Amino acid sequence: EMRFVTGVQTCALPISRLCAPLRPVGYETKRNMSRDRFAELMEDAVNALPSDLKSLLRIIEDPEVSEDSRIQLAGALIHVLSRASAVPGVRGSLQHVGSVLLCRLALEKATETSPEAMAVHMESEAELMEPLEEQLKVAREFLGEGMSVLVDSADKLNKLNFEGHSAEECVRDVDAGTWLYDAVHEALVEIIEIDEDDVHRELKDVARIAKRSEERRVGKECRSRW
Repeated sequence: EMRFVTGVQTCALPISRLCAPLRPVGYETKRNMSRDRFAELMEDAVNALPSDLKSLLRIIEDPEVSEDSRIQLAGALIHVLSRASAVPGVRGSLQHVGSVLLCRLALEKATETSPEAMAVHMESEAELMEPLEEQLKVAREFLGEGMSVLVDSADKLNKLNFEGHSAEECVRDVDAGTWLYDAVHEALVEIIEIDEDDVHRELKDVARIAKRSEERRVGKECRSRW
């Protein structure tokens, strides 16, 4: 008796997309090197987050930077203040990595739209700006298509609000700008605690960021096809 096995596709994505492709020789070695470099860069960035937030405040105050970029950067600060997670399902230092990448994406956009003004900040905020290009390059290599989840979130930063203050108001209104300045400095004292030992330990599990980002990307793509 002959029996035939049939399969039922439950996701809108093509079945071929759900099957693991054949990997070239050396793929895993290269992948592990990318992961290790990503973890190394993000460890430095998370440890520098408190000082980087102050640098972002100074850039937001610069009228030579385009208003749209300043609003997006204000949204990045609001994202941090609200303790939202750019990467679903992660907390602690891994959650900070998501915030760090959103800030970097907003800075990259500001550099594209206001190159001359940002060139000045490249010198004055060197610790924040100098690693920017490599950090995003390695992040894109490591996260692959999952990086699109963070890009989508970065594109929506200008729409964020927190405690009755919008990112747009924080740039256009003096009182709201003062609130943002005070809220960031208060958060640095009372909310944002960075322990270098904890960061080093938790970022050993940095592969979770890639996994969760890819899960979110595929989920969004499936929903868009339903």
